[in-house]
Amino acid sequence: MHVNLDDLDRLAARAQRYARYSRSAGGLSSVIGGILLFASFLANAYVELGPADRIVLALAPALWLLAKELLRVGYYQRDGRALQAPTAKEQREHRWMVIYLAVVAAFVLGVLGYTALEVGKMPGPDMLGYALIVTALPLVAWRWFWSVSDFLVGVLLMCQSAVVIGGGNYPATWLIYVGACAAIAAFYGLREHREYLALRAEFAAQEARE
Repeated sequence: MHVNLDDLDRLAARAQRYARYSRSAGGLSSVIGGILLFASFLANAYVELGPADRIVLALAPALWLLAKELLRVGYYQRDGRALQAPTAKEQREHRWMVIYLAVVAAFVLGVLGYTALEVGKMPGPDMLGYALIVTALPLVAWRWFWSVSDFLVGVLLMCQSAVVIGGGNYPATWLIYVGACAAIAAFYGLREHREYLALRAEFAAQEARE
């Protein structure tokens, strides 16, 4: 039986491109994340929020992660799951990112604990919610943040969520930075989506030949 090595190489390359959408390529989920990111900061900067509004706004990271998983399972990997194997460099970058977030989270929690001891009373529900989201940040990053878009959108969404549930808000001047991050995420997401459509076309052409 004759095996065409070029065909095998092409199939392997396509499989690797397909597998990217299990981790590092978000596609439309990055676009959704960028929109949620900018909208949540905009709302918290200019809208008078009640307790219920703050809870809804604090759920933005969960909504984004849900959209990310639904798009991955139901669209980008609807032909079967192919888990991306990160390179040694990607693993190293991911590990250091999580370590960095864990250190920052530990510092913030330490400050909260020290402040509570100074005041001499337990934090209220708002500060407990803030602490819970800060604690969850490195864990969520370890599981879901595998790209620049994930990092920009995910970290800022969770920071915003913590501040909102804690009763505070970022100043409106942050909108310039947040808007830039949202635009970067949307740009990469649209590019990844176009690459996926091209990949689907290649799969369809291959099936037609067979």
